[in-house]
Amino acid sequence: MDYHVVFAIAALFCLAASLVRTWATAYLNSEVMVGMRLDTSRLVADGPYRYVRNPLYFGNILLAIRMGLLSSRIGFLILVAGMILYDYRLIFLEESGIAAIQGESYRAYCSAVPRLVPALRTKVLSAGRVPNWDDGILGEAFMWTLAASAIAFAITLNQVIYFGVLASAFVVYGISLAVIKRRKRSNANAEQPNLESPRNT
Repeated sequence: MDYHVVFAIAALFCLAASLVRTWATAYLNSEVMVGMRLDTSRLVADGPYRYVRNPLYFGNILLAIRMGLLSSRIGFLILVAGMILYDYRLIFLEESGIAAIQGESYRAYCSAVPRLVPALRTKVLSAGRVPNWDDGILGEAFMWTLAASAIAFAITLNQVIYFGVLASAFVVYGISLAVIKRRKRSNANAEQPNLESPRNT
């Protein structure tokens, strides 16, 4: 077995997961990616959301396939099946919340766009929303560093290099999280009305 080929295929799945998730995050915002609560307040039907309702979860499955390729056959099945079950659990929670808020518009969207397996052609017209690629890359910086570690290992088969780049992913995540939280606080402060009374002159 050519290990370079196996690790190269695994790296391609990790790269694909990063691309899909970045594309999806660019149409949301990076704050959604680090939030602890499910966001069911709005419907995004542009970009990758025209082809699949849950591109972020689809990206998670691609990542699980990448991890599974480095495991045994049983490990592959457990990782991929476990990720699919976990994603569906979250999807059902989100969809019930969105349907309760959006109503008929969301049901029409669901009838036109598949839940988890992307369609080759879209039935949804673009709303003209412009992606924020800075947000997309910031929100998925951790994924891109994971992809870099997978690519580095596929090329070198050097575990020291692999774990060195992989460890840096957590540093990148910490930095990204700090930047996102700081920006969120700045935006919240900017949106607050000025309640100070004008001075008497």
